[in-house]
Amino acid sequence: MRAKTKHTFSIHHWCGLIAGGFLLVISLTGSILVFHHDIDHALYAELSTLSKPANAVHIDRSFEQVRQAHPNSEIRVPELAVSPAQALRYEVREGKTRKWYFMHPETGAQLGTVDRADQQLVHVLLELHYQLLSGTVGKILVLLCGLALLTLTVTGFILYRKSILKVLTFRQKLQLKTRRSLYSSLHRVVGVWGLVFNLFICITGTWISYGIVQHALTDAGAPVSTPPASVSVDAVLAQVKAAHPDFEIHFLRFPKSAEGKLSVLGRMKTDPSYYSVFYSGLQADLQTGELGTLNMLREQPFGTRLITLLTPLHFGDFAGYFIKILYCIGGLMPGILSISGFVIWYYRQKPQAQPEKKKKVILSKR
Repeated sequence: MRAKTKHTFSIHHWCGLIAGGFLLVISLTGSILVFHHDIDHALYAELSTLSKPANAVHIDRSFEQVRQAHPNSEIRVPELAVSPAQALRYEVREGKTRKWYFMHPETGAQLGTVDRADQQLVHVLLELHYQLLSGTVGKILVLLCGLALLTLTVTGFILYRKSILKVLTFRQKLQLKTRRSLYSSLHRVVGVWGLVFNLFICITGTWISYGIVQHALTDAGAPVSTPPASVSVDAVLAQVKAAHPDFEIHFLRFPKSAEGKLSVLGRMKTDPSYYSVFYSGLQADLQTGELGTLNMLREQPFGTRLITLLTPLHFGDFAGYFIKILYCIGGLMPGILSISGFVIWYYRQKPQAQPEKKKKVILSKR
């Protein structure tokens, strides 16, 4: 093995051993989280589905109930009803805890609650994926794992560059002779097929992790006090729709102080699906009813749009089930590589069995 190749192998080897376990967790949770909307809708279908479709959505009839119950909490509507049969869901945030209220969109009647939404399946998986259930330290570890995956992808390309064409043309077969040869060939095949996807995922994921760590280290955690709305929220939303008829409202974040404003987020009907519903919108003053300027992602400079699109492109939940399944399969690849890489290392540590020397048989002369 040449010195440069040996050095590259050493980097690949130690990065894999140090970060392998973390990458396995992130890989498995990421593959499941591709379907996070579907999982939540399935788990809470009884609360989120109306027995009779609503004729209209009236935020005013439910917001004040939620606000009075939690005046010192952050209140959001994470997903406005996309069909007349869907309940209106509020998310109340108090520190790290989450509570969900399912309200009738027309009458404002309370349909049910989830008291500890932060302990439900999807949220726990998100906490594992983002911070390994370890707060700021976990967020930093996830960022370092992203950098480790980037290093593993680059060094893996260097080590297996001569096998790429062979793998892509299906001339590289799994070697079944021994367990070590099986895992070695599996590692090579999965690594080549996942090369581009892994590079894409680790770049987008590392950027997202960097933003999360930066926010965790600078967030002052100011106290929250959600004020009552002096004007009708429904009237404000109607005003937004009248001023911007092609703008689809998907998300509401209510002000956290008397000086704060309502964030009305969504996207234009003509925007591509990978334009997330969280990155276009405007601010509305719930004390005066005044609307701010509509800030559209499509109108931002190319560099800003590119960075913003990294988040929806990382999660793969912007399209139908075919794309989600591809993301799910691709997301499993780092986990498979972690396991196969560890097994290869394990077999390298085992002393190789020496073939028994053939005993010489001396034939006596008669």
